[in-house]
Amino acid sequence: MKINISNPTLRAAWRTKWVVLMLLILAGLYLISPSNSEMKLVVHKLFIGACALIVGHVGVKSLYDYISLSKLLDKDQFNELPDSIKFLGACFLRGLVMAAFILGVMLGI
Repeated sequence: MKINISNPTLRAAWRTKWVVLMLLILAGLYLISPSNSEMKLVVHKLFIGACALIVGHVGVKSLYDYISLSKLLDKDQFNELPDSIKFLGACFLRGLVMAAFILGVMLGI
């Protein structure tokens, strides 16, 4: 399903639709699991981690909207070293910021 959304923040939120589906499944598992069980704790931690993933993805796309991995990958058709290094740096930056979001939420920082 292709939806044309012009706002980059809303477009980033739309890309996380599969994580939102996972959140709904985890919420259902949380509700049906017995109280004071290890399963409830695991599902709760996964739910918090998935919420942090959504916030991290939307945050990265909002902070660095000028970094487009698809454009960097399109430029890298001829295996020129500078474009490859830019692509690798952009991937590392996105991964680092998203990992900081997820670890910060999971550890309660």
